[in-house]
Amino acid sequence: MEHLSRELQYVSDLFGEAKNRGLMFLESQKDEGSNNIIHYKGKRLTNFITNSYLALENDPRVKKAAIEGIEKYGVFSSVSRTYLSFDHYLELEAKLEKIYGLPTFLVNNVSLGHFAYLPLIIGPNDAIITDQFVHKSVNIAVQYLKGGGIYSEVLRHNQMGDLEKRIKILSESYSKVWYLTDGVFSMQGDVAPFADLEVLLNAYDKFHLYIDDAHGMSWIGENGKGYCFHKLPRHEKMYVISSLNKGFGATNAAMVFPNQKAKDLVHKLGLPVIFSSPTMHAGITAASALADIHLSEEIYERQAMLNERIKFFKQQVRELEIPLISPNSHTPIGFIVLGSVEAMAQFGEKMQDRGFIMSIASFPSVPLKHSGFRVSISLHQSMKDIENLLNNTVESIAELEKSGVFNREIVFRNLKQTERKRELI
Repeated sequence: MEHLSRELQYVSDLFGEAKNRGLMFLESQKDEGSNNIIHYKGKRLTNFITNSYLALENDPRVKKAAIEGIEKYGVFSSVSRTYLSFDHYLELEAKLEKIYGLPTFLVNNVSLGHFAYLPLIIGPNDAIITDQFVHKSVNIAVQYLKGGGIYSEVLRHNQMGDLEKRIKILSESYSKVWYLTDGVFSMQGDVAPFADLEVLLNAYDKFHLYIDDAHGMSWIGENGKGYCFHKLPRHEKMYVISSLNKGFGATNAAMVFPNQKAKDLVHKLGLPVIFSSPTMHAGITAASALADIHLSEEIYERQAMLNERIKFFKQQVRELEIPLISPNSHTPIGFIVLGSVEAMAQFGEKMQDRGFIMSIASFPSVPLKHSGFRVSISLHQSMKDIENLLNNTVESIAELEKSGVFNREIVFRNLKQTERKRELI
């Protein structure tokens, strides 16, 4: 369309081509009772696309709780939480507060949560710094704040030296300096440097931190409280939001606050809390059953099983010389780099023919020369599934190299150059 920017038009064209080649917008079917297999155009595909890392969404206890929620409360109640909170809402929040050890408030999803959270904690004379790869949902909320006159800028990914310089400079003119980043980055699978961030929080009174830990929840930490709180259990200047529909296995999101005053403020004045649609009762009761699992020893058993899969995947990637962004980051996300868009597309087609499905990604989610596929490791897959994925990846890459579409040396060189630039900046 004529009004689209060149960037949006490029993305639209890229997505359109990916759809035509059967790599995006798939109309598929899944096996009943399992998320391990997806059926697409007669192909039986092993699922490496789901972000349900602990495979809890099909647990009989969770499904039973969801059904009971519908039977007791109906599908949903059309009333804002500004006026009314049912007992099961409060029960779930109380359980989440046991998990996090901090005041917690439910919101429908992380994207809405940013709009409930950020406009209330960030003041008119504050400055915002966003990480280069912070989730797009955070950036959308920041654009809203910029429209109200709040200053913002972008920092190259995880550059703590640069961040400290900007904190010093911006502190001279602004009341607070906020850094908005992810706990676990959704595409590259690397993590925020929490040890360095804690040092900065303690060193600079005006420095504050906002973390989107959507991909860090459940698979790590005491009671599955997530990567952020595993690394930095609490700080009076750290504000966190996490998803309950990834590793946790249900719906909704949890806004986690450093104090009760901040929670009460969002409850009273958060616009999505006041005006957005009510959440589904089944999601609340299912999440409550999942919270019970998180508060039991079972969560550690599941974390240990996933930990073994992550270790095996990352070790094999290094031994097989598969180009992966952040191969040493111990998270359930891996990103196989193919380089060019065409190499990415052909690789995806080959892997589908071999029986695997992953998340395609290119610009703007990752740099164009790092186009590739995100691999989500979960308990839906067996160790044999992971081994088969990697063996077929090696064979597919070899075929692309033989045809001249893929050049392993160039891809590894680009990855090393990117890492070197980060170290020098």
